[in-house]
Amino acid sequence: MNSSQQRIAQYKKKVLHLGAIASKTQFGGYSLSLDDAVFALVKQGTLYLRGSEAMSQYLDTHPLAPFVFCKRGSAISLNYFTVDDALWQDDVNLLKLSRAAWRDAQNCRTYKQAHRRLKDLPNLGIRFETLLREVGIHTEEQLRQTGVKQCWTLMHQRNKHLGPLTLFYLQGAIMGLHHAVIPHPIRDELMAWHKEFTTRCVKNPVNNIRMLRAAL
Repeated sequence: MNSSQQRIAQYKKKVLHLGAIASKTQFGGYSLSLDDAVFALVKQGTLYLRGSEAMSQYLDTHPLAPFVFCKRGSAISLNYFTVDDALWQDDVNLLKLSRAAWRDAQNCRTYKQAHRRLKDLPNLGIRFETLLREVGIHTEEQLRQTGVKQCWTLMHQRNKHLGPLTLFYLQGAIMGLHHAVIPHPIRDELMAWHKEFTTRCVKNPVNNIRMLRAAL
């Protein structure tokens, strides 16, 4: 067990009332989270807590160094602050600031989920966000309301090279899954729909657009 792992184990005992804290490697160290909301970092045995209103008030009288990491030769400061020896020994404030950091992380995560762009959904990205916007789909809610098949149909009218994989991308985006782990019954249904769609289009090339909609 290295120094960071030891610190994580010690910290979990100190803030046991917070709940089951999960850890994973990040920034050459570890990130700590509760309910998928990251609120602390540990690197080289040092604990850093996410900034919050409570942390800002604490910093007024107890200055703490921010977490800094290097990216492409540049030093970047994050909104995380060192838990020094004084704070580490202060169980009351450590728990208070940890809880505040977690709540701030939860609020931020909730806000981002409610306002996230299409490119932030699984399987999409800038290219698919652009294609969707071109057919009038600008938000996650619009994507869900329109549905996978209708979205794909509208996109296909502009780009005839789109295949069944795009259906999986869209379905995964709506389900919050990577396209490779979409349940087989759903994949099979989408493949069957795509096969019927292409068959109708080949048989009726003149009425292609009408067949696109009829396939729905």
